[in-house]
Amino acid sequence: MHPSVDPDFASQLLMPASTADNKYTRGTVGFVTGSQKYPGAALLGIEAAFEFGIGMVRYLGPKVVSDLVLSNRPEVVLGLDRASVLVIGSGIAESEAGEQIQNIQTALELKVPMVIDAGALSLVDFKDVQSIAVLTPHAIEAAKLYSRLVEPISVDELELDPNAVAIKLAKVTGAVVMLKNNLSRIAMPGFEPVESGPGSTHLATAGTGDVLAGMIGALGAKAVSLGYELTQGRFAEIAIIANQLHSEAAEIAAARGEFGATSVCRAISEAVNA
Repeated sequence: MHPSVDPDFASQLLMPASTADNKYTRGTVGFVTGSQKYPGAALLGIEAAFEFGIGMVRYLGPKVVSDLVLSNRPEVVLGLDRASVLVIGSGIAESEAGEQIQNIQTALELKVPMVIDAGALSLVDFKDVQSIAVLTPHAIEAAKLYSRLVEPISVDELELDPNAVAIKLAKVTGAVVMLKNNLSRIAMPGFEPVESGPGSTHLATAGTGDVLAGMIGALGAKAVSLGYELTQGRFAEIAIIANQLHSEAAEIAAARGEFGATSVCRAISEAVNA
């Protein structure tokens, strides 16, 4: 068996707001992302969440990044209260994590479903993760994580059998693993991985991974607001749906001559409508 997408679930997840909705019924997603070195990662993930019509976005991070987030999106609320799903790690460099290390620990203590991306993959002790999680490493991050948790492996060795690496990482972390590439692999413990893609070649640019993490987090929060329990299977479905929409958004942006992660963000709502 392998993870698969329920069309009815996808339909519910992408449904526009109704007259009965308010900011609390559309989901709340929290972010512990960005750093002084990579502040833009926080902006990209948050912008992606808003493109899904999320009810509320919360943010916890360094003041310099918080100020930038609020200047770009003043509706963001600081702190992680009420967040039903978290996105952690995007744009956090392990060597310059600073106060974000404590912020990640604060996020883990909330024990809510989370997307663990980029720098957090190196900083998190997976024994401390007591909630459903989706890990979103690209090949370099996956090789580093595998080398830390299993045995040394190079990126070239990983790419000889990415399915096996995704399966092993899912087993040792107990999480859903989305090994990102043009053809991504989504694995979870006890199941065969599913391939998602090939994705748009226009995604081969800086920041698109931050966008994808924000998309997964926002869709997860929307699922919770709709009354779905975020099991590993549901979270795997969400990762697949987000990955497909991510690719479609890149194609829509490119068709009008717009490129880069910001342009992908701006096309998400169009990809959903399509």
